[in-house]
Amino acid sequence: MPSRAPLCAWIASCALVLPSIAVAQERSAQDVVEAIVRDGPRAIAIRADVEVVRREQQARLVFPNLGVAYSREAAGFAEFLQVEQPLPIFGVRGALSRAGVAATATAEAERDARLWELRTDATRLVARLLAAQARVEAAGDDRQAVEQLIGVLRVREREGEGSRFDRLRAEQELAELKQAAVAAAVDASDTRAALTALLPHGVSITRVTGPFYQRRPPVNADTLVARAQATRAELRALQFASDRSAREAEAARRARVPAPLVTGGLKRADNGNERERGGVFGVSVAVPLFDPGSRDAARWTAEGARITAERAQIEQQVRADIVRVVEALALRQRALDEAGTDSLGADLVSTAEIAYREGEVGILVLLDAVRTASRARMRDIEMRLDVRLAQVALERAVGEGLWP
Repeated sequence: MPSRAPLCAWIASCALVLPSIAVAQERSAQDVVEAIVRDGPRAIAIRADVEVVRREQQARLVFPNLGVAYSREAAGFAEFLQVEQPLPIFGVRGALSRAGVAATATAEAERDARLWELRTDATRLVARLLAAQARVEAAGDDRQAVEQLIGVLRVREREGEGSRFDRLRAEQELAELKQAAVAAAVDASDTRAALTALLPHGVSITRVTGPFYQRRPPVNADTLVARAQATRAELRALQFASDRSAREAEAARRARVPAPLVTGGLKRADNGNERERGGVFGVSVAVPLFDPGSRDAARWTAEGARITAERAQIEQQVRADIVRVVEALALRQRALDEAGTDSLGADLVSTAEIAYREGEVGILVLLDAVRTASRARMRDIEMRLDVRLAQVALERAVGEGLWP
């Protein structure tokens, strides 16, 4: 009789592997956001931009290549072998180096700003997926409750204690709940697909765990405005860009200072009946008569003025955004606190069920109670989502996390 040990081992290994695969598809909200910002394709592309700028600035500091020239004159015979080397002196490379440092710092600040924007986008999508999952669960619970009610109505109809109208009306309510459940499932699928597009290659999620809303302490708008002016990466990028424009203007002026072109080599020529050899040395410079560099310097100066104006506009916009979001967050939080909890809807349904069994109310009243409780649960989910999105918007306006 063949041994069953290999088969048992295979079954045991599957029992260990399959749960781990299922767990891998279910991730916490924080893990999803960190994976997107750390290893997501958009995050990788954002970080790559900094390296491109760094390499571009390093390429500007490379010395010009040597030039080799050979010439020969037939009349009287003379030939030359010369080596030419431009010498970018008079502080040109130093000015380019300082401009490159400012350009790299600007790119790094812009990277931080774009990564923060990516983080807030991912956080907002995660919150929407958590809310969509809550809507799917709520719709499933409501559907199950109505299905149980329909089962009771069918029994009562067969026994002659209930009417066909009651059952048909409940089945119509069930059809509407099924449609609401499908809409919630589609919303969850769309949001999950948007998150998957931001996740690293090969990583997928079926469910996100964690609360999508937590009550946060109130914040002061003036304090957050001062905090944003010190931490917003966009403002830092504009400050570095302004410094770069000044450095580039200086480099443009220095680049038009005559740079000597040093030439050295060998010459061989006829001298009577003999051929003699000798050295050749020369220096040439370009005279900045028509292009003294003032145009490029003026362009960079104008760019600096534009950046200064843009920074002032962004600072004003940041202040307006923070004040607006703080006010909206306070209003939404107050509305959520005043809305109460889901226990009111549950009490309403249980009271209607008791009254229906005792014959005090009809099926329409009971179904209306179920529908009202369902809408209350959905409204509570939407209100919590609105508060969470307002929290994310406030963190985005400030430029850093406000709560742990």
